[in-house]
Formats: sequence, structure tokens, C-alpha cells
Amino acid sequence: MASTTEWKVPDPLTPPLKFSTVQPNLYRGAYPREINFPFLKTLELKTIISLTPSPIAPETDRKLYDFAIENNIRIVHLECAHLGKGKKRGVPIGYSAILEALNLMIHKEYGPVYIHCLNGGQVTSLVIACLRKVQFWSSIAIFNEFINFTSNITVNDRSFVEGFKGEINLNSKDKVDWLWVGMSKGVIGNHPKIRVTDVS
Repeated sequence: MASTTEWKVPDPLTPPLKFSTVQPNLYRGAYPREINFPFLKTLELKTIISLTPSPIAPETDRKLYDFAIENNIRIVHLECAHLGKGKKRGVPIGYSAILEALNLMIHKEYGPVYIHCLNGGQVTSLVIACLRKVQFWSSIAIFNEFINFTSNITVNDRSFVEGFKGEINLNSKDKVDWLWVGMSKGVIGNHPKIRVTDVS
């Protein structure tokens, strides 16, 4: 007698728009929608960095807020402005917010991390470009990666990334393994724009 057992085909996993792996346990993309939740759950995220005008809260996005609570995910909101589109758009984020995002991305205790803006384009790309600058990437490599996720790169974008500077407080005992692969402390300590202070 033939078996009548039915096989349930699992629903396909749908990543957010423009989803990509930046480094191990660091992911980027667009604003997560409900259809993306099963996919995001497979990443076992500890932190979501939201680069948006409004924070994710019960009043603004109950479904994403509840998803984060249910999965023990910390949501960190770094406010960004709406500054238009096209070649004359402004830079919607400041260096202090980027330094805060970098602190979360380069320490193991916060990972895995998903960082997103509204569309996964300009704002997220600016933060990742500054991360790459900390990693000693060349300008050509930084902007080649940038253009993969945006329709164009403006003069304002370039100036912002090239001028990026600040201080990073690094706990070397909790630093992600991929940050400065193969580089000596002497090279890292002489970064032209970033002052690294070991607080471990």
C-alpha cells in the first residue's frame, strides 16, 4: 500500500533587499520587512543597527520590534536625516554616529550584527566605507564597494568618507578577528585619521 505521508516543503527564506555579508558576523541591507524575519532568524543576530529617521518602537513598527524582543536582539537606533536624492543629496549622518556604529561592529560581544538604512544604499554604504577606511582599504576599493549598493556616489559622499576621522575605544580582548588581519600594532597605531585607544 502506498504511503500517504505528505512532505511539507519549507517556505523559501527571503533576505532583505540589498542584503550582503560585509565580514563574518557582520551583515548589511535594507530595512527588514516581515517576510525577511525567518531569514534574519537564521543569522542568530545579537544586534540590529538602524540608520533611520525614526527609531524602531512599538508605535513605529510593532512587528519588527516584537521580532527583536522575541529573539533577544538589541536594536540600536542612530538617527539619520532625509536629505534628498540624486547627485546633490546631502550627507544624512555625522561622524559621531558612525563611530558609535563602528564600536558595535568591531567588538564580538555585539555580533552577529545587521546594519541597515531604509533602502540599504547611501547611509549604510557611508558607514561601511568608514569601516573600510579604519581597515586601511584604498579609496578605490572603498568607492568600488560603495557603488555596488547605490545608484551613484556624490562629491559630498566622497568628501565625507575621505575626511572621516575620530577616536575608537577598542577592547583588544573582544576585537573581531577580521578587523586588521596581518597588520602590526605599529601600523594600526599610526593610522592617519583614526586614533585607536586600547581600553582592555
